[in-house]
Amino acid sequence: MIGVDIEEIERFNSWSKENFERVFSSVEIEYANSKAKPLEHFCGFYCVREALIKALNKKDLVLNKIVIEHDKNGKPYFLNNEYLSKIMKDYKIDSIEISISHSRNYSVGVVLINKI
Repeated sequence: MIGVDIEEIERFNSWSKENFERVFSSVEIEYANSKAKPLEHFCGFYCVREALIKALNKKDLVLNKIVIEHDKNGKPYFLNNEYLSKIMKDYKIDSIEISISHSRNYSVGVVLINKI
C-alpha cells in the first residue's frame, strides 16, 4: 500500500501552538524548532501523516502518537512505539517506509507499507 501527500509550507504560518501540539509529537516539535526553517519540517511531518492515513484508509489516527525520527544519516522513519505497533498488528503490516522532501514552497511525504 502506498500513500502520498503534498502541502504548501506557508499554510503552517497561521497555526497556533495548540495545533502543533495536537498534530506533532514533542520529539518532532523539538527537532523542527532546532532547524533554520522549522515550518518546512512541520509540513513534511504533516504530509507523512496524511500519506499514512491515505495508505491505511484510516481517518481516526491519533496524530501526535505517531512519531517521526531520523537515523544517523538523516533518513526519516516512524518510531515503532506502542501506538504504531498496534496499528501494524491490526493491519498485518510488516514494515513502513517513509520519505519526505521539500522545495521552496512545498513539502511532500510518501509512505510505503509492506504487508505480511
